[in-house]
Amino acid sequence: MNERDTEGWSRRDLLKSAATGGVLVGLGAVVLDRMDRYIVGAREADAATAAASVSDVHHERIELGGDSPLTLIVGAYSETSSQSLRTREDVAFVQRDRRLTLYSTPGDATSDRATAGDQILPWGIDRVDADVAHDEGAKGEGVHVGIIDSGIDASHPDIEANLADPSDDGNHRAWAECRGEDCTHPWSDDGGHGTHVAGTVAARAGDGGIVGVAPDATLHALKVCGAGGGCRTSDIVAAIRYAADQGWDVVNLSLGSAQPSPALQAAGQYARGAGTLLVAAAGNRGQPDSVGYPAAYDEFVAVSATDIDDEIASFSSTGPEVDIAAPGKGVCSALVDGYGVRDGTSMASPHVTGAVAQLLAAGYSPEAALEELAATAEDLGLTSDEQGAGLLDVAASLGYDSGDDGTGDGTSCPPGA
Repeated sequence: MNERDTEGWSRRDLLKSAATGGVLVGLGAVVLDRMDRYIVGAREADAATAAASVSDVHHERIELGGDSPLTLIVGAYSETSSQSLRTREDVAFVQRDRRLTLYSTPGDATSDRATAGDQILPWGIDRVDADVAHDEGAKGEGVHVGIIDSGIDASHPDIEANLADPSDDGNHRAWAECRGEDCTHPWSDDGGHGTHVAGTVAARAGDGGIVGVAPDATLHALKVCGAGGGCRTSDIVAAIRYAADQGWDVVNLSLGSAQPSPALQAAGQYARGAGTLLVAAAGNRGQPDSVGYPAAYDEFVAVSATDIDDEIASFSSTGPEVDIAAPGKGVCSALVDGYGVRDGTSMASPHVTGAVAQLLAAGYSPEAALEELAATAEDLGLTSDEQGAGLLDVAASLGYDSGDDGTGDGTSCPPGA
């Protein structure tokens, strides 16, 4: 194992600095971030104690109860220590604490706020007939949605009305540091991705701007990614657990990795056991059998991306794990201080998250909501590996006429172009 990380710090250098007082208070977390991080899944208390005791420095602990309870220890381990832990029967897994990435590519952005008369109906919202549901009064009221992402812009005019009270610290959490110019809150969005996702889920229609799938749902920011788009597995696990513990109804994860992660699967099992649904982007590898993690796990709803012509988007990952498809190419939504068009399964996933919110608000149980989405999805004539059950149809899932199939204002974005 390489003793030196990408910034040139060796384990010996870091520990020597700690011993001589050469590193400031808070060294533990800094060292852990620089060293070889692992997540240890302990089945028994003795295993958790052992994993904590052999971590080279500061460790973190995440309790996952449920039917198959695990204690996750996040620490820095030598090759010898990690191999020793793997041999224990009371250790379920030892995995690297990898960085996952956000599944989108930046598109055109506008920095101007929309004004009266500039309201845009994004093509995806129209194509899945969410606007039909809105006309029938279905808007997702009373449902709580967690956005595990880069944060949310709390001041965006299309989002602020639906954002859970920012003055209540329990409504939002941050595991990644906000480094932008507008870090009003620790969970503020310094990259724009989380705000874009949140807008598709629940932007509220007004005199201008855009509208989301469930414009009366309540949004909660769970910031695990920095402006660069990197997100630690352990932080995502902690965010999933937090959302489940709060009793929030559905969580969107527009992120992932090509590498399996038993820690993420365990977090998914914990959340589903608590009644929290998890919707995840399938990935942007553009190849067959390439659905990423956590979307590939059964505990997550895997969403592929379509374009405005009802074809599978060229970038979308496909495979037997895909559950449903949704618009993901040329999607207009909110950004920090404005609006923009982005591509990615990151943009497809929040359409489904908003649809789940709509069904839960209509009284469906979590499992019944998923069954109804699959049963009413529109067959686009694509393979099941591409579209899963088919294209999301919000109106049909709620029992409304879904014959519209329009594409709104296309890929235009406020102020419209």
